[in-house]
Amino acid sequence: MSNYKKAVFAFILASIIWGAGPPIFKWTLTSISPLTLAFLRFSLPVILMLPFLRHLQRVRLRDAFYFSLLGLLDVTFNIGLYFLGLKYTLSINQPIIACAGPIFVLLGSAIFLRDKAKKKVLFGNLVGITGVLFIVVEPVIGTHGTGSLAGNILFIFSTLSSAVGTLVAKKLANRYNAFTLLFWTFVIASISFLPILFQDISYGTFWQQINMHSIPGILFGGIFSSVVAYGLFYWGLHYIKASETTIFSYIDPVAAILIAGPLLHEYPNPIFIFGSILVFVGIYVAEGRLHWHPLHKLFSKA
Repeated sequence: MSNYKKAVFAFILASIIWGAGPPIFKWTLTSISPLTLAFLRFSLPVILMLPFLRHLQRVRLRDAFYFSLLGLLDVTFNIGLYFLGLKYTLSINQPIIACAGPIFVLLGSAIFLRDKAKKKVLFGNLVGITGVLFIVVEPVIGTHGTGSLAGNILFIFSTLSSAVGTLVAKKLANRYNAFTLLFWTFVIASISFLPILFQDISYGTFWQQINMHSIPGILFGGIFSSVVAYGLFYWGLHYIKASETTIFSYIDPVAAILIAGPLLHEYPNPIFIFGSILVFVGIYVAEGRLHWHPLHKLFSKA
């Protein structure tokens, strides 16, 4: 099997893990604060990686800025806003809002980079954004949901941060191995969350949050959702274009819904379903295809 196809498998597995994350983390957040969970999720992997520092490459001074940017965008802002959003709204909303990432990128290119977009692309963006707005404002217009407008908006900013972080990661992935990207990204993220740790310790609430209810979520986040999933993602970036990585995010909502139902009793309501359909229709119109089944990449040439 070629490295390209191995990378496809890596992205699919990472997407399944990340898709399972929202309901698991929301369940964990009932006994631990969002930013404390974020700190533990990324500081634990740093400790686990210390025995393997021989695999760490020396970072060039000119790339220090990009590593800092990667840590802040791909973890601090992305995961921080993601966990804060989970505290207030439904976990199944996060993956479907994240699926709109390609739409945000296309729309941003047209507005800020002055890329001339075709009419069908603009129309697709409009349809997709409308679908996202339905899901975001569902707590205001719906009667079946238990989410919040603020939490859904936090998911949007988390998605935007992740999209930019992926572009930075791709730039660095061409020069550094996955271990180096993981280690320094997690170190920078852990440092950024340190003020929250100091606050919890000073208030005497830190150890109260480490209990039998929160430990499974901490271990899932620190080992599987961080080391395993990010490792697979950064390794796969060596062989797959950054623009192709968004197709794998379409796996996330399926994994989230399958787990959120039995774990949190969260189920799609009519507005969620309607908004999701608009998101995927918008992507189809804008891109001319719908990558709902990333396994097709296994049968294509790199």
